[in-house]
Amino acid sequence: MVCATAIGVPSAGGEPAQIEQRRAQVAALQAELDGINTRVADAAEAYNGARYRLSQIQGRIESNVRLTKVTQRNLKRSRAALAVRLKRLYATPDPSLAQIFLESDSLSGAMESMELLDQVSRQDSGVVDRIATAATLLKRARTQLVTDREQTQAEVAERKAQQAKVQSLLAERQRVLNSAKGELGRLLEAEEARQAAETNRQNQIALARQASTPGVPTPTPGGPPVALPSGSGNAAAAQVAMQYLGTPYVWGGAAPGGFDCSGLASYAYAQIGKSVPHYTVAIYNQFPKVPSDQLQVGDLVFFRGLGHMGIYIGGGQFVHAPQTGDVVKVSTMSSRSDYVGAVRP
Repeated sequence: MVCATAIGVPSAGGEPAQIEQRRAQVAALQAELDGINTRVADAAEAYNGARYRLSQIQGRIESNVRLTKVTQRNLKRSRAALAVRLKRLYATPDPSLAQIFLESDSLSGAMESMELLDQVSRQDSGVVDRIATAATLLKRARTQLVTDREQTQAEVAERKAQQAKVQSLLAERQRVLNSAKGELGRLLEAEEARQAAETNRQNQIALARQASTPGVPTPTPGGPPVALPSGSGNAAAAQVAMQYLGTPYVWGGAAPGGFDCSGLASYAYAQIGKSVPHYTVAIYNQFPKVPSDQLQVGDLVFFRGLGHMGIYIGGGQFVHAPQTGDVVKVSTMSSRSDYVGAVRP
């Protein structure tokens, strides 16, 4: 519940019923906007997912196209070598075992001829094996190409669908804002300004705390340690993210002009030379899981069924790009009841 003084409604000098009504109207508007903002963030991550999967598919297509070309060349060479060998066999068939012994001057000469014949046979067998292997690889690559090209169309369609969904939700959000007219609109603006000021205050406190202990991992004490990567240098990624406090949330954004939640993590880690996907689910699946009692600076924390994420900065806090209409800011882990888990790049 938003207090009357916080949204600019005087606590005295007005009808209590009117004050309560205005307070309820502002709270209802904020709840509706928050709901839309969450749906935008979810649709944005679904868009990121389609875009990520499409990039994976395109990588496989490129790899299989290269493999197909190389395999076709190898297959052509092996077939040509086999054709030459078959022509020679037709023109001059290999001698039988009896012929070798009859035509050899000595036993040692016969043995040498047999070894030579065996070597030629092994070479012939190797050529046939290479042809069979190349043919199998070629078939497999072509099958995967067909599958991937069909899947590409599906992912492109999914990306467009999620993009349209985001744009529709943003239009709905704007309609809700436009519906707040007159005094109600002013009260809503006053509450948004108050929240922005509080976000800025909390960000400044977090910056000051980080400056006092730069780059020091702060694992939460707990049970026995789990074998995990050291996360050496990951605190620098958290410091990069902290440089962009106040940057607007932009769905699909992964650059200083605007970030979404996974875009902020992807960008921050890229600055320290580590590759982190721009998609929450892919990030969570790619890296080792971190128990909640072993969190350290730079670990990536996840919420809302992997629909949202942030970068842990120590002291029970994380930096993140929350949602449309908000900015990159610091929040407390204790303020979230939807914590899923954490990973360490």
